Amino acid sequence: MLSLFLSSVCFAETEHGIITNKRGLDGALGYICPKLALDNDDCRSGQFVYFNFNLDFVDNQRFSIPKNYYFYADGVYKYVNRENISKTVRKIELYSKD
Repeated sequence: MLSLFLSSVCFAETEHGIITNKRGLDGALGYICPKLALDNDDCRSGQFVYFNFNLDFVDNQRFSIPKNYYFYADGVYKYVNRENISKTVRKIELYSKD
């Protein structure tokens, strides 16, 4: 239980679902990069999420969202990993501030 709590508080702060970090890494399953991430390896210490929007992702793609947009945690995404273990991560939407 403690590890679940700690994994939910690292790097991506939320307020009513809004995530303050504005950078991500990878495809639909990827990472919200820590604010001070210098390269892709630093991003892998961030929060693992499912990006529920289409930016024509490719492997190891690093991206920043535009100034007038934000990440929003909107539910969960369940999948089975390569070891055939069921996993659940946060589902992240992309919203405009307008």
